[in-house]
Amino acid sequence: MYKGVAKIFCLYWKAYGGFRALLRSPYFHAALLLLVLTFNTWFEKDWWTDVISALPNLLGFTLGGFAIFIGFGDERFRQMLADPETDNEGNEVPTIYVSLCATFVHFIVIQLSALVYALVAKSWWFYFPWPSYIADFIPLFRGVAWAIGYGLFLYALTSVVAATVHVFRIANMYEKYQRSTVED
Repeated sequence: MYKGVAKIFCLYWKAYGGFRALLRSPYFHAALLLLVLTFNTWFEKDWWTDVISALPNLLGFTLGGFAIFIGFGDERFRQMLADPETDNEGNEVPTIYVSLCATFVHFIVIQLSALVYALVAKSWWFYFPWPSYIADFIPLFRGVAWAIGYGLFLYALTSVVAATVHVFRIANMYEKYQRSTVED
């Protein structure tokens, strides 16, 4: 069971483009910039309320959009998107269809990660009498942890644009496909 889950996540990660695609993403860079600009929000407790209130609605909208995309276009168009492709060295690469699905999966994984992270951060907000040699470092650890959590949230928000642009790309391809079938 776990091997199957690991395998499908590896397929998604490869189709998305892996760490290279993540680190080169302008949407990831925008989230990092927003993280710096919103320092006063996430450096204080209760930042998680923004995440917990916004992401369930966004997640529902995303899942609905993904379902609509799966049924987009006619059978021939979807088949064209799913035609195998190879790179310059002859290796099979993810199809356009799988790449778009990976974008949606990435968007959903980031949203769920941010939501779960915020729920855990909220549940861990309590007083504990740490020894002084540990208590001195708690604000630093908390600041790093909260930056990660709010950063995930901001990346989920900026990823809205990534998923939207990808769908727009497919819509343009569909329009060209429709024009070519009319001309034939």
